[in-house]
Amino acid sequence: MRGRKKTDARRAAIVRCAAEVFSGRDFHKVRTDDIVQQLGIGKGTLYRYFDSKEAMYLAAIADGLDGLHTAVTEVLRQDAPVEAIVDAVVRTMVQYFHRQRHALLLLARLEPKRKPREREEWQQRRTEVVTLVRRALERAAARGEIAPLNTRLAVEALFGMIRGVCVYRAESDRPDDLSRLIIGLFFHGLHNGAWAKAPRGPALAVVPGSVPHP
Repeated sequence: MRGRKKTDARRAAIVRCAAEVFSGRDFHKVRTDDIVQQLGIGKGTLYRYFDSKEAMYLAAIADGLDGLHTAVTEVLRQDAPVEAIVDAVVRTMVQYFHRQRHALLLLARLEPKRKPREREEWQQRRTEVVTLVRRALERAAARGEIAPLNTRLAVEALFGMIRGVCVYRAESDRPDDLSRLIIGLFFHGLHNGAWAKAPRGPALAVVPGSVPHP
């Protein structure tokens, strides 16, 4: 006998529940039983929507990154000094990945399992964010706020710092301190400890998210 017809509402409910469960524990500590018990459904229902824990995890992460992508692109479209824009972008991304550090570690391994269309959409979103940050840097250089530079590599360096800090942070490290470190190093480097003098708070509103990953 055929099972019930799959619905978008049921899939969305599974993804929301999975995101909640995964956000509280490391990936390898989560069991599918934890999710079906919380939802009050059978395993058969769960596996009609997702054929593995990895597939469900990717869907939960993608759902959260959709919100993060929206938050970051909204910041990048504001007309503000480049340091304020980069500050808000870094803080938005660090806050998200501080809660989802395991996402950075697993995304690279699980990415090849995604469908080609999904990988293409993922890359398009990342390219959009990179382009917006590059334009902010190019505008700042044209106004003389910063020195001319290779903006493509500068953005990749910034994203690399975000990823490295979020992956290798200590449990006691706070998102605000991590963000100030990244922003200070990006704009001021290590000379005379200038990174420690970076602003302690964002000049633009930071939108907490649940961008494409750095």
